[in-house]
Amino acid sequence: MEKECIELNKRFFTYHEKKRPYIILKWAESGDGFLDKDFKPTAVSNALVNQFVHQLRADEHAILVGTQTALTDNPSLTVRNVEGNNPVRVLIDFDLKVPSDFKIYNSEVRTLVLNAVKEGTEDNIQFIQIKKENFLSDLMDVLYKEQIQSIIIEGGRFTLQQFIDADLWDEAIVIKNENLKLENGTKAPEFNHTIYKTENYRDNTISFFKSK
Repeated sequence: MEKECIELNKRFFTYHEKKRPYIILKWAESGDGFLDKDFKPTAVSNALVNQFVHQLRADEHAILVGTQTALTDNPSLTVRNVEGNNPVRVLIDFDLKVPSDFKIYNSEVRTLVLNAVKEGTEDNIQFIQIKKENFLSDLMDVLYKEQIQSIIIEGGRFTLQQFIDADLWDEAIVIKNENLKLENGTKAPEFNHTIYKTENYRDNTISFFKSK
């Protein structure tokens, strides 16, 4: 049962052996490979998939987005539609461009803001200074130090592509709405890996990938 045990404890093993959280990449794309329509927030997945996504958030320790996603979508990154705890929110915002009245700064849950400007704690918000150089390596060090055992990368194309290009991920979950054609907007990340499992949620397909 070794394989089953490793799967069951994959977050724990990754955290202690690799000194970083277990990393899950996640995004939703249209049938023609776009994340949005004309670079504006666009609903891609259906209500069933949204429930799956909220369950995923409840199951993992933390969730991460970058500046652009926070500014464009103004997400709260909390768990709704299902029972479960909110994940720790991680915002990568080097120049602190995201206004403090945005949802990611609300008092609902512990939030780490990785930036190049300041360090300190304000209520549930922890500002952690980090340099742009060696950003991914430093990010892993911070998350390990903060004892984050698993994290969903739910950023936009730029953030996701950084993790993909660095081969820094353990699982990827790609939601596809084949019937939706957006024609113009933010292209989905370039990602060429073998699917190990698919699930259909009405007109949406969720493809699951493993890095190894």
